[in-house]
Amino acid sequence: MKVKLTFLASILMISMSLTAQQKTYTKAELDASNIIRLCNSVIELSNKNRTSADNYKSMLSTAESNMSKLKRNPNTQPFFVNYKNFEACFGDQKEYQLAYKGAPEFAEKKEIASTIDAANKDIASAVKWATAMSEYFSEKIFLTDTDFAKYPAMQDSLSYYFQRGYNSWSAASRLASKAGNNAELILLQKSKIAEFIIPMKSDLNGLESIMELFNQDKIDSNLIKNELSTVSQTIAKNKDISTKDVKKLSDVYYKEVFQKFYTKSEDTIKAMSAFNLELEANPQSDRLNSSYSYVVSSYRSVVEEYNTFIAQ
Repeated sequence: MKVKLTFLASILMISMSLTAQQKTYTKAELDASNIIRLCNSVIELSNKNRTSADNYKSMLSTAESNMSKLKRNPNTQPFFVNYKNFEACFGDQKEYQLAYKGAPEFAEKKEIASTIDAANKDIASAVKWATAMSEYFSEKIFLTDTDFAKYPAMQDSLSYYFQRGYNSWSAASRLASKAGNNAELILLQKSKIAEFIIPMKSDLNGLESIMELFNQDKIDSNLIKNELSTVSQTIAKNKDISTKDVKKLSDVYYKEVFQKFYTKSEDTIKAMSAFNLELEANPQSDRLNSSYSYVVSSYRSVVEEYNTFIAQ
């Protein structure tokens, strides 16, 4: 089973809020901010492209409905297969291109670019096949197509290129998330509340890495168990506020936010563990989607507490 992961762009808030506390910046900090800008643009584009999956499914459903009716009665008027909604999902990349030029070299930069180039080529091919499929019905090409022989190739080609493009965008987003997390840590070092934020960010990264494991084509339950154990141990260690100087917090309210962050982190670990066990026991269960939605909701609440904490 492959479940859909929604990326949460907490990176942007960090670059804005932490650098806003300073008047002067080192080259390393400026470079980190530019890397974060690039990574956010990639994650945003990836999220936009991922939403295309719904339009893609709708388009295929309409096409399949047309085929079912036409096989019964070739004189039936088919529905319009709206490839334009599908095509419109693949957003403007100006921000990404500007951010790419402005970012320094870093380990993942070239791989991000090549992955996005591959994604764009495959999505362009998918759009061409989507257009051809739409015209197959709107131009009534099916009337001269014996036994609808051309349709299977269109459907297979569209599915092939769309899936390749979708997978490439997912890979680009993972690379951007990794690079962005590393860049964030550079900005976090100078914060007066670094002793709070750095462990929190590390634990959030750990939860994010598990979310990614749930979004692989082939889910490795044993690997997830190991990751859950590791992250659970660091959360148990880092949640201890008695080892930190709470006087550095801008308001006593943020002590509560810190504690809520860790309470919700532990709740998310429990939700992930339960979901992983369910996946292992019955990978075809009808409950998996609702269980995964609960995991996403739990993870989202951790991100929200983190964003609240760093906004002080």
